[in-house]
Amino acid sequence: MNRARRVIWVPSLLVGAAVATAVVTGAGVLLYDSQGLAREIMNPERQGSVVELLLGDSQGLVRAASVLVGVALLSLAAGLRIGRAGDEHQGVRTAVRWWVGLLVALLCGSGFTGLWELMGGFAATSVTQGLGLAVTGALPAYFAGGVWGRLGRFAASLGAGKQVLAGALTGVAAGVALVHLLLGRPVLAVTAFLAAAVFASGGARCQGWIFDRVPRRRVVLHETSRPGLLFEAWHTAVPETEVKVLWDGGRDRIVDPPPAGDWRLGVAGTLDGTGPVLFVGAGSWFAREGEGGWRLYEPDAEVRALVREGFEWESESLADSPVPEAPGHTVVVDWETAGRGLREGLAGGVLLAGLREAGAGRVWVRARRHGLPAELAESAAAAGWGVARYAAASAAVPGPPRLAPRGDEVWCLDPGATAPGPVAGLKMLGGAGGPRGHDDV
Repeated sequence: MNRARRVIWVPSLLVGAAVATAVVTGAGVLLYDSQGLAREIMNPERQGSVVELLLGDSQGLVRAASVLVGVALLSLAAGLRIGRAGDEHQGVRTAVRWWVGLLVALLCGSGFTGLWELMGGFAATSVTQGLGLAVTGALPAYFAGGVWGRLGRFAASLGAGKQVLAGALTGVAAGVALVHLLLGRPVLAVTAFLAAAVFASGGARCQGWIFDRVPRRRVVLHETSRPGLLFEAWHTAVPETEVKVLWDGGRDRIVDPPPAGDWRLGVAGTLDGTGPVLFVGAGSWFAREGEGGWRLYEPDAEVRALVREGFEWESESLADSPVPEAPGHTVVVDWETAGRGLREGLAGGVLLAGLREAGAGRVWVRARRHGLPAELAESAAAAGWGVARYAAASAAVPGPPRLAPRGDEVWCLDPGATAPGPVAGLKMLGGAGGPRGHDDV
């Protein structure tokens, strides 16, 4: 994905080269019956300046050129606006339509300029000139704007919007320079348009390669009564992977699979492959490897309905109580999504006593760094639980989906009043009854 992100500017550059080549060539065809004036501009032996030559043109060259440039810019602006306003969930299909439109416009332009040169400019009638303005200037600029708009919106999700802008400006400059070099040479306008079509075709192929290697949002589920509650599924074609995220108030609660350094990976490494797990609070859940069963207790009905639909869980996967029904469960609690009543029960020792009575094994409790109260450690120690404190740090994920860096603190409550020791990926902290002096493993 990093490689695909680095070359996001390439299709933008090729679009710029294609549209600049087409528009400038089309303007030259419409403004002159031949390349005579162009040759005179490039003639080092001509008399007078370029400005005098242009202002002295009896055909109103400056006014005509202004119309051509204005139409091209308006078409480009319209394409940009419509391209950026496209359906984000149909990004690939919309981008394909814009690319196909650009290629068709360039091929139509090549056909028109070929006939224009073959028929001697169609006697330069207003109808043929207007048709030529549409085919050689307005349509290529409009579809190029649509491609840029869609490409820019796609790059913005990768944090690479500036690359698209830089590529577009560089491509336009390259296209103008290319046409400038061909002025006065025996090169047909149809050849220039076909070259522009080749540039656009290369840009489409390049963007298709990038699309296959960057995650795209495939599923989005909203909870209408809470705008900040959102489920997303991001799919990557090469290699084929999927990342599912539950957002709550702009913060990621569930990420499957968890990113590198996530606390859930460390806890998962301590689990017995066949032992059952009870997750308390949606933020505590992670996919289990092996045959061990699991259930989730989530006190928020809206979150419970959303995660069940998004992850396609069966109703049996949702528990009705934070206390397991059978002994031998490992309990994993997310302090922030467990609910106020459950947090008070843990800190006050009431829930810990219930877990002890139900025969629960270890209890893992996660919160933001320094987010777990001292009362939790005190009530756990009073009930005979051993307490070990760990820290986890996951780096930011540039996305998509874009994840902020996280610093989590995880406490392990052991009913045998013993510390579980070092845990892979988690740094053991001192204090609150835990051991001291251990580092990452």
